[in-house]
Amino acid sequence: MHQYSLFTHGNALAIETPQNLAFHIKVGWGTQIRFKDPVPESTPFGTVFADQGPGSWFHMPLTSSLNTFGRANPQLDSVTLLFETSHCRITDVHVYDGVEKVEEFKNFGPFGLHGEFLESRDSKDVNPEVALSSPQSFRNTFKLKRPHRVFSAIGISFFACAFHHDFIPATGERFDGPFPPSILTVSAAGAQFLVDDSSLLTLSVGTAVKFGKAILAIEP
Repeated sequence: MHQYSLFTHGNALAIETPQNLAFHIKVGWGTQIRFKDPVPESTPFGTVFADQGPGSWFHMPLTSSLNTFGRANPQLDSVTLLFETSHCRITDVHVYDGVEKVEEFKNFGPFGLHGEFLESRDSKDVNPEVALSSPQSFRNTFKLKRPHRVFSAIGISFFACAFHHDFIPATGERFDGPFPPSILTVSAAGAQFLVDDSSLLTLSVGTAVKFGKAILAIEP
């Protein structure tokens, strides 16, 4: 069983409800989104802000090779988002195989997933044999409960928005604005697959024997 990865660049990002955003732009290094400010609401106790501001679902398609790396369909093992947040959060991540929803991820704490993950990728995604010298948590990689055999093509969907909590000073004082920009940057998204290549090895040995050669080459 071998592992390989496929990634799509961030400028392929699709936005489900662009009208909910302040603006978005596609550039050479990805897609950048700015969310609208939290909305004020008038109450008998004064003006308050909704906990969660306007947001949108975002979608990243992944090219999925079904038989290039083995005779059987590969198994999806995990997905990875390369992104950075500033005064905004990702609250939900969904993984699809065509029309089938494979798995949902949403337990990121009360205010979602945030941080700097543009260049944060688990070493095991690149080489599963690598042991991390200093183990750390790669919160931008989402491992499935069990590997999923791919039927068609993998898509990653995630919801992001601004939270009023992101603008509250560390002192806990009331903050009514002006608000700093709420920026989400997406540089890439990818997935890690497992493929059983034992059938290819059998085919190679059988072909060699057929032509009178007992040659066995096993790549690491």
